[in-house]
Amino acid sequence: MTLYTLTGAGHRGMEAGVRAVVAGGDGDKAATGGVVVATLEQGFWRERARALVGGQEWVFGKETGDLGARLSADPEHTTRMRAVRTSFWTSRHEVDLEGVLVQVQGGARNRVWTVDGQQIGTSGRIGFWSPTPTLTLREDLPLHHAVFLVWLDFTFTRRNNQAAAAAAT
Repeated sequence: MTLYTLTGAGHRGMEAGVRAVVAGGDGDKAATGGVVVATLEQGFWRERARALVGGQEWVFGKETGDLGARLSADPEHTTRMRAVRTSFWTSRHEVDLEGVLVQVQGGARNRVWTVDGQQIGTSGRIGFWSPTPTLTLREDLPLHHAVFLVWLDFTFTRRNNQAAAAAAT
């Protein structure tokens, strides 16, 4: 299993607004000792990002209600990977990773990612007041799939946090 950490914006030598996706590392907020494998730049709209993975630019965002991903060279409104919410009450999602269907189950702090009932990964957090998202995945998952799943987990957590804040007011 490989630990992926999404560092804070501007950390690990990134420009302001750019987050590093780090593979490996010591399990701390800076993923000390890990290797930067991709970058994520949040778009103006919160559920949109531009990712640079292995020299390819990906566009992650909300397309017709679902979260999707496409190469920047692909036509608008097309997706190569997408996440569809299958249950509003339990926050379950089904993710299509170019033909591989991943089921996502879990709550606000962690999620379990499975394919055909076999666990391929788990998400978590480092820290309490400003947690850093992590995702531990099988090594055989292609890097662009792993980065998309890291972004999805980050986006799901933001949605949960916004809903909790709205309910508290």
